[in-house]
Amino acid sequence: MKHCSHCGFPLSDDALYCGRCGYKQGSRKPVGESFIDHINDYVGNDKPADLNWRMLFTDVFKSHSVEEAEDIFICGTHKTTPHITQVSKEWPRPWLYSRVFLMFTIAFALLWLCCNMFNNPNALPGMIVVGSFAVPLSTMIMFMEVNAWRNVSLYKVIQTFLVGGCASLVATLLLFSIVGTHKLDFFGAFMTGLIEETGKAVIIYHFLKRTTGRLSILSGLLIGASVGAGFAAFESAGYALQPVLAYFQNSGYYAAYGRHLDMSIMLDAINQSVFIRGFLAPGGHVTWAAISGAGMVIAAKALRRLDTTVLTDMHFIRLFAIPVVLHATWDSPLANIGLRILLVPLTLTAIVWIVVLILINMGLSEVERAERAYIKRHMSLP
Repeated sequence: MKHCSHCGFPLSDDALYCGRCGYKQGSRKPVGESFIDHINDYVGNDKPADLNWRMLFTDVFKSHSVEEAEDIFICGTHKTTPHITQVSKEWPRPWLYSRVFLMFTIAFALLWLCCNMFNNPNALPGMIVVGSFAVPLSTMIMFMEVNAWRNVSLYKVIQTFLVGGCASLVATLLLFSIVGTHKLDFFGAFMTGLIEETGKAVIIYHFLKRTTGRLSILSGLLIGASVGAGFAAFESAGYALQPVLAYFQNSGYYAAYGRHLDMSIMLDAINQSVFIRGFLAPGGHVTWAAISGAGMVIAAKALRRLDTTVLTDMHFIRLFAIPVVLHATWDSPLANIGLRILLVPLTLTAIVWIVVLILINMGLSEVERAERAYIKRHMSLP
């Protein structure tokens, strides 16, 4: 069964016109179609876009027990993966990611006090790591909660985050060593987006190949987000370390002239790096890589196999082009427009989450079709 591309009314697979609105299927979209509808059509969703973004926050401020958190963390094992008839088709209501973020925030605040109030340099590495990992890890947990299939374990997610994140950095650096680096003009920004997203995509493919159980759009989003979160966390930690290196390089120069270099300048630079990159992290590497992961699954289902041919399939390329273009725009001179209010990064964040929410729509539709097929198959048995 398919749905009308205009009003969403259920149709038979061979229907040429909608029985409700009369809209011809496969024809051009009516005049006045929204920007979101165009994205929905490009992504390949056969239903109207249903951006239930509020559902991602509705349960955040509700009270939850420790047992509820433990149930989420123990999912995905051979004993805890739900049967297909028990998989929820409703929009997910994640909340645990907010508690993970809160724990990281408290830890960062305590380490910040050690560095800023007590001038203890031993806490500096921890402050950088905790601050850099807080938002990417929390966003990754959100994707884990969104995966309605509950078929990817926390062990697999953490493995993908750590190993996959580091491996994607290595793959990216390897590609840069071959292609070379460019200054961030429009061409250089495009090459940076293409190379970094390709580096992550290669690692995502590797982990998808190693994923056991049902291959789905929602699990593809999760595996991609895990690789992207690792990439983002380690890259942000590297940027936050730059003021430390500059401080020690300059402190020797200042000491030679009998002057003292104020440590607070270094700490302010670290904080600025951590806060800005953390604030923008949900719209960057995590979601870009998530789209690539979902694109590979969609291509694999179209080809009925998961091998290297998915990387050249148009289903994947169309979706892969989205993070490449968004990444390139993020790094391009266009990012200087409204820089003080982060206009371009925030706009790109809104766009990437529209795409992610559409893919979640498609993933939930996939759950519905799989359950319907399972029931139909077993009802036909004697």
